[in-house]
Amino acid sequence: MKTNVKCQWIVMCAFSVIGLVTLADASDIKAPFELESSQVLPRGIRNPRFKNLFMQVDSKYNGLGVVEPLGQKLNKVVSWNDIVAAQPDATQQASVEGLIKQAGIDRGGSPGSTSGQVNTYANIKVPVLAMGVTENLTIAIAVPVMKVDVSADTGFISAEDGKKFVDAAGSASGPVKADEAAVKLNDAVNQKLTRLGYERIGNMTISNIGDVKLVNKYNVIKSDWNSLSVKADVTFPTGKKPNPDRALDVPTGDGQYDVGLGAIYDRKILTQDLRWNVFGGYTMQLADTLEKRLPTSPTDSLSADKEMLRRNLGDQIVTGTSLSYTVPRIGMTFGAGYNFQYQTRTSYQGDVAANVERYRWLEDDAPLQALHSATVMTGFSTVDWYKQKKFKLPFQANLAYSHPLLGRNVTTNDVLAGELVLFF
Repeated sequence: MKTNVKCQWIVMCAFSVIGLVTLADASDIKAPFELESSQVLPRGIRNPRFKNLFMQVDSKYNGLGVVEPLGQKLNKVVSWNDIVAAQPDATQQASVEGLIKQAGIDRGGSPGSTSGQVNTYANIKVPVLAMGVTENLTIAIAVPVMKVDVSADTGFISAEDGKKFVDAAGSASGPVKADEAAVKLNDAVNQKLTRLGYERIGNMTISNIGDVKLVNKYNVIKSDWNSLSVKADVTFPTGKKPNPDRALDVPTGDGQYDVGLGAIYDRKILTQDLRWNVFGGYTMQLADTLEKRLPTSPTDSLSADKEMLRRNLGDQIVTGTSLSYTVPRIGMTFGAGYNFQYQTRTSYQGDVAANVERYRWLEDDAPLQALHSATVMTGFSTVDWYKQKKFKLPFQANLAYSHPLLGRNVTTNDVLAGELVLFF
């Protein structure tokens, strides 16, 4: 009877410690949702804007630029060596090896594979308040409010050897325990997460404020045909930063300050109604401290070990160009542009010398990111009509659509953005 009890415990444990890699990626690069402009507001003009962004995310570009499902990291073939190595002591390892041998299973095979599917839908509302401080300087503040619905499901696809192992355990401990082992097997991912102190993976809704951004734009050159502005911005860590207890995490902020500087050049070509734009910018993401889980191996980021680390998120470079054409008679503007973004890899530093290799494994989960994307937009404006006293209220209504063309280590989602702009 004593041997049977031990076998029961081993069957429960064997399938609850399957190794996989975490889904918690702090991807900062996202497809743009508007075309750049060097325009600034006249002095004293206040400019409230309301942007609404919609995006559905179910896939991403991997490090080679190949598109893969967002839940790809949940899909992993499990080896018998994984099962044996995960046992808490040598006695339990020997017991599991005994069951494998008893069932006539080849140690080079597999009990099966974990499976998972993840889909997210984001609805982001961004109220923006801008004001012309002087004829050349405009200041704006943007406060994103994010709601993200996450649909996630995990499971286990059992191979023939996995069934043999459960049958062998059932022969030693009885059919009831064999059924319990099968149930544990089908929820293998969440069984491991629970054991390590993570939250279970499942459907959830995240609602929270994002990182607030303060923007200053100064017009350096302005003529009938040319305009050049410089832009400086600061991002404040007001959003919800990454949670080390979530293997599937959807932070609404990065947890650190950003400081950006850029330049925007506009030129009218052929006619006053056709505008060509080019821009570029650099954002430095300031170092901070963040509690992180330390990977247990290069292929398994899940761990019970937490440590407060010094983190330096990679800096960002962005550049792009666009063309837009305005039809004053109907108050419409049409535009299209190209955007390139690049972010260097993240680095971590800790104070435990024995964990240096684990810090490097953590960095491997936050590699460089790159994204090429195209944006098209259309807008309606009554501003010129208002100046001509043909319309009582000056406002703009814009619609933009952005589509990723190519990327590395970023999501592949399109972005649809609507915007209402008022002036007073």
